[in-house]
Amino acid sequence: MSSDRSSIVVPKNTADHFEYPFTASCHPKVDVVERRTLHWVRRLRLATDARALSRVKAAKGAHLAAWVFPSASVQTLQLASDFTAVLFLLDDAYDEGKLSDDPEAVARLNERYLGELFGYVEPDRDDPLTRGLLDIRDRIKGGHPHFFLNRWLSHFQYYYEANLWEANNRMRRRVPSIDEYIMMRRYSGAVYPYCDLIELLLDQPLPLEVVQHPQLQRVREICNDILCWTNDHFSLEKELRSGEVHNLIIVLRDEGGLTLDEASARLRQMHDDRVAEYQEVKEKVLSSWSASGIRQYLDATDAMIAGHQRWALAALRYSALGGIVAHAG
Repeated sequence: MSSDRSSIVVPKNTADHFEYPFTASCHPKVDVVERRTLHWVRRLRLATDARALSRVKAAKGAHLAAWVFPSASVQTLQLASDFTAVLFLLDDAYDEGKLSDDPEAVARLNERYLGELFGYVEPDRDDPLTRGLLDIRDRIKGGHPHFFLNRWLSHFQYYYEANLWEANNRMRRRVPSIDEYIMMRRYSGAVYPYCDLIELLLDQPLPLEVVQHPQLQRVREICNDILCWTNDHFSLEKELRSGEVHNLIIVLRDEGGLTLDEASARLRQMHDDRVAEYQEVKEKVLSSWSASGIRQYLDATDAMIAGHQRWALAALRYSALGGIVAHAG
C-alpha cells in the first residue's frame, strides 16, 4: 500500500478500475481527522518545508485511512491517519532520495530506526521521522496490549528489510523475478501493519489460535496482494518516468517478454483470480469459526480492499507535485 507502494498516479481514464463483490465506504469523520493529522505533522515538524507539506496534503493519508477503516473509532482512525502520513514521508526518503540505490546507507539507517522503535538505542529526536514513528509507537504502547505492539513492530520491521532489498536491486539495476517480487512486495507495501490495526476495530482481540491460523493468514496475504497489485497498476506511470523496477507490471513485462499493455492485462487477470480466491477462503474461515469477531474482521478486510481503490482514484500523490518530502536520517 505504500511507497512506490504508496505512490499513486491515477490513469486519466479513471473508469479503468477493478471490480469487487463488496462496496466501499468512507469514515464520516475524515475531515476532522485530516485537520488533526496536518496539525500533528506541523507540531512534530515532520515536513521540513512548504513543498513537503503540500505533498503531504495532496497524498490525503487521512482519506486513505478513512476509506480502509470506515468503521474505526475516531481514536483508531487518527492513529491510522498519522501513521499513514509518517509512512508516506518515510517512503519518499527511501525511494526518491539518496538512499534509493545506496544499500549500505539503508542498512545503517534501518539499524538505527529499528533500534529506536524496539528501544535498543537512544532515539535521535533531531530526525523528524524518528519523532513521528516514536509517537505512533508510544500511542500504540499506551493504549493497547503489549502483544499487539510487538506484532505490529515485527511486521513493520519487514517493511524496513524490504527497503534494503529494493535498494540492492536499484544499485545492481536488477529486475527481480515474478515469484521473488510477489513475495517481497507483501513486505515493501507495509500492508501487514495495517492488517494488524484491523484488530483494533474489533470488540475484543482475536485469540492467537485464530489470528495465526493458516486460513486467516491466507486472508491477510491475499488482501495484501490485491492492495499492492492495484497500487502497482495505478502508480505505473510514475515508475516508468523514474526508471523504477519495483512494479508488478514491469516485472511481468521483463520476465515474460510482454508489452506493457499485455503485462497490464496479465496483472488484471492475476488480480481477478486473487479476488475469487479471497472469496473462497473467506467462506472457509466463516465455516470454521462462528465468533462475531471473525465476521467483523472479514468485513474490515473487505472494506480495506474496496476502500483502497476509492482512495487511489481520488489521490493526487505524485501526480502534480515534485521533489522529496523528507530526508531520512
